[in-house]
Amino acid sequence: MAETRYLYPHRKRIEVQSAVFAAGFGVHLWATSFHGEPLAWAGIENGNALWFGQFVTVAALVHAMGININGRWRWSPVLRLTGMICHAVAFFYLAALGVGQSAAFTYGFISFWLAFGAYSAGVDTHRAWKGQTQWKPI
Repeated sequence: MAETRYLYPHRKRIEVQSAVFAAGFGVHLWATSFHGEPLAWAGIENGNALWFGQFVTVAALVHAMGININGRWRWSPVLRLTGMICHAVAFFYLAALGVGQSAAFTYGFISFWLAFGAYSAGVDTHRAWKGQTQWKPI
């Protein structure tokens, strides 16, 4: 029997890049909040910036676990879905705080693509729930 795969190369590359970007962003916020104010423009003080960075980093790790497992466990798409929803919500939150600034466009654009990735993971989660192992395009 063939191995069950939910992510195929083109989608996997995009999701790996999303997880790496989010992890890097989260670590950057986490590290810079010790000596600076990385989210001062959004009115977020250092203690909350630290928590925000940790949230984004943990979401990226959950997402990366789902990518790595990729069908070897039936519910691996749920990990991807959880990570992508957390990413999309976090970046949408920053976009909302940045209305009237370039941050709204930048984080809004990122949030849009992460939401599309969450949709893709949601489709795969639905397929896993139904027990469909044959890959079908979105």
